[in-house]
Amino acid sequence: MKRRKKRRSSGRRGTRTALALLIACIAGIVAVWLIPGGDRGSAPAPPGVPPAVEKTPDAAESERTGTPPAVVRKVERKKIAILIDDIGYDPGALRRLLAIDAPLAFSVLPRLPHSRSSAEAIHRAGKEVLLHLPMEPHGYPDRDPGRGALFASMTAREIRKTVEEDMKSVPHAEGVNNHMGSKFMEEREPLRVVFDVLSGQGLYFVDSVTTEASAARELAREEALPFTPRDLFIDDAEDRGWARVHLEKLLETRNDWHELLLIGHPYPETVAALEEMIPRFKSGGIELVPLSALVESRQGPGKSGPDGNQNRNRTP
Repeated sequence: MKRRKKRRSSGRRGTRTALALLIACIAGIVAVWLIPGGDRGSAPAPPGVPPAVEKTPDAAESERTGTPPAVVRKVERKKIAILIDDIGYDPGALRRLLAIDAPLAFSVLPRLPHSRSSAEAIHRAGKEVLLHLPMEPHGYPDRDPGRGALFASMTAREIRKTVEEDMKSVPHAEGVNNHMGSKFMEEREPLRVVFDVLSGQGLYFVDSVTTEASAARELAREEALPFTPRDLFIDDAEDRGWARVHLEKLLETRNDWHELLLIGHPYPETVAALEEMIPRFKSGGIELVPLSALVESRQGPGKSGPDGNQNRNRTP
């Protein structure tokens, strides 16, 4: 009888053990499911190890091959602004120039039979008008700047009056550049009077660079007058075939310069050269920009001029 009692006691213990294991398993399963989903992720990185960053395909490829990733370089377009001087004589040439698909600017001589009508036509076409202000050259009177000219011997009052009357004959002018003026542009005080008038009218000034001794750059900086010199005359009154030659060369050497201000004249050969070459400039990656935009881009310390282009030429 005693032996039978022992077997029953051993069976109860086994049952209790199995039941405890079952409860432990159920509790473990419940605990796993009660943990939030975000906490079931990978273990945190050890201190000092940055988290993994997703790589772009290029970066991943370069890391695999050991080559540096490709660098995207910004390619700057070449820029040219073109100013046509001596407008006011030939309406036919002006009509051809206005038909060219480019933001050309036009400088109109004052007090000519076609000065006002030319300025009005340019303005209607959405192009920029400048006053082509006549100034005294070296060698006057053999070299005559024409009507409405400024002379170094004038008083400040005479200069102001002359400039204001010239401007009345060329409406819509946004800027001014000198016609001839190799002598006047060297005279600081007379030129300062001109710049005072222009500053009061909110105009900019383009130095045609008819003399290397021009005082315009320094005075424009003192007067805070928007200013730039031209870079190249593209034609010549004595040999008018130069326009196409100059434009061809600029296209061929476009990797040697960044931006240029060109001045030409309404000669038939120059008009034909512009009609032919401007489309080629565009297809060659050269951007034609408004003159006022180029003037604005050149303002500021060290920017009131061309970017080191050594290609100036001279007229009286």
